[in-house]
Amino acid sequence: MSLLKRYASLAAAAVALLALGMAGPASAQTAQPRAAFDEQARAAGLSRDQADALQAKVDRYLARQDGRQVSANEIVLADGATLTVTVPGEKQVRELGTSAGSRAAAQWECDYGYFCMFRQQLGLGDRLALYHCQDYALQNWTGDGSYYNHQTPGTRALFKNQNRNVIFTTPGATYSEPSYNWTPVWYVRPC
Repeated sequence: MSLLKRYASLAAAAVALLALGMAGPASAQTAQPRAAFDEQARAAGLSRDQADALQAKVDRYLARQDGRQVSANEIVLADGATLTVTVPGEKQVRELGTSAGSRAAAQWECDYGYFCMFRQQLGLGDRLALYHCQDYALQNWTGDGSYYNHQTPGTRALFKNQNRNVIFTTPGATYSEPSYNWTPVWYVRPC
């Protein structure tokens, strides 16, 4: 065997070993957070059935959107938005990844500096929290919901259609809208 072929053969074997070595820890890393999310759900008082239903709901979102799960009911999307999912059977979001996760969040829960969108009217349902001044593409965010503009005073959000034309400008922060039809909105720019 020529020296060149021997080096090529050794390089291929090294790549194969590295790939195998990387597959093992990656699998362990994937399993570990799921166990941690399950533990968060149990610590927040969820039953096994509720925890399983919650994970199934999170998995459905992840199948449609690019992002990563960071707690039992929270996803950070690729564009930087944070999606907090309600626990099955509950109307308001709660943050299960925090020590306060055992209590339901207040209606219209939205951190200062954020523009929050809700799947249901009156600040209820799954919450999408937007912070950065950029266009956020909405994925299957349709029907009647609501929003809370809790950014710096006077800041307005822009709602855009599929062509990125502005179709609505919100009143300045701080402002909440108890009922808003998300169907014509394809992009939101919270600034």
